[in-house]
Amino acid sequence: MQLRVEYRMGKGLKELREEVLDTDACTACGTCLYLCPQIISIGDRIAAIADCRIESGSCYKYCPRTAWELNSGNDLFGDAGYGGAVGPYLEYCVARSTLPDGKGAFQYGGVVSVLMMQAMDDGLIDRAIVTKAVSNLPVPVTVQSEKGIINAAGSKFALSPTNKEANRSAMIPETRLGAVVLPCQATGLRKKQLLPRDDGIAEGKTVFSLGLFCTWALSQKGWRALMDKYLGNSRVKRIDVPPPPANVMEITTGRKMHTISLDEVRQYVPPGCKVCLDMTAENADISVGMVEGREEYNTVIIRTELGQSLLKKAVAARCLELGKLDNERWNHLNEASISKKKRAIEEAESRGGSLPYYLRIIDLKQKIAGYQ
Repeated sequence: MQLRVEYRMGKGLKELREEVLDTDACTACGTCLYLCPQIISIGDRIAAIADCRIESGSCYKYCPRTAWELNSGNDLFGDAGYGGAVGPYLEYCVARSTLPDGKGAFQYGGVVSVLMMQAMDDGLIDRAIVTKAVSNLPVPVTVQSEKGIINAAGSKFALSPTNKEANRSAMIPETRLGAVVLPCQATGLRKKQLLPRDDGIAEGKTVFSLGLFCTWALSQKGWRALMDKYLGNSRVKRIDVPPPPANVMEITTGRKMHTISLDEVRQYVPPGCKVCLDMTAENADISVGMVEGREEYNTVIIRTELGQSLLKKAVAARCLELGKLDNERWNHLNEASISKKKRAIEEAESRGGSLPYYLRIIDLKQKIAGYQ
């Protein structure tokens, strides 16, 4: 899959504030952080603290919610365009780790951890950007070992500006990074790959991205509120959202499971998530999610030749076991992804459609409505 975009020159921090940072369109992905000294973050809150005189800024250039132009070949997908129900792909399957029990506290099949370890073992990357839990809050970190990857295993449902950490580590020239990211973060990193810096600053780059399926995430403030109400100081071992009709979030602490209604949980979904079109990380090299009814497996969507090669190497190394994803589950995934796109457009329309990002996704309405 070829991806090419052309950047519209002449926009910087001023426009980024007007179109994203100071609006309900921002996802707190962290792509703008470390690119501009005027942008800071506290937890998952990102803000510009001063004006900037640079007319064409990298902060605007790489943001997943800013404009792009089709040059030739295929464009960006997910929040950036429509490429089918789940975006372009080469193949799909189910997979699970064959690593011994006790190797890691994997969520479902352990595919994410195995693929990142394989990328490091093969020399494709020398550092991995992962998110670990610190006092039950998600914190993006850079690791250089299998142990670091394994220690970050497991789902976190609160937002974390992962691309901030990717940008920080990329400040080391020649660094080759792999990143485990949410869909919006995958778009930001793909933009950085396709639109090299034009300011002469040498840096490393993210050469591989592994995207996680994401229906929504919670603000860190909202996640803290749930922890204070239900968990106290207990350490979270696992978080899960069973498929419908359950309508609950299950949080395991020690030997106890806390069950929280999704009606309560969803009140903490930030506005930026509600206008996201991308459920399956369409701009990643490989996308990974759950398989309904088969907790020991992950759904895997291979999108690029790089991702395909890495998956084959993990299978050849006997770290992964593959299986077929049946048509019923595949069709259900496609329908769920389309439903998220439609909900995002409806939300954008309900807000008046005044922001450039809202107008762009509303323009995709007819394509999405025509999905069969």
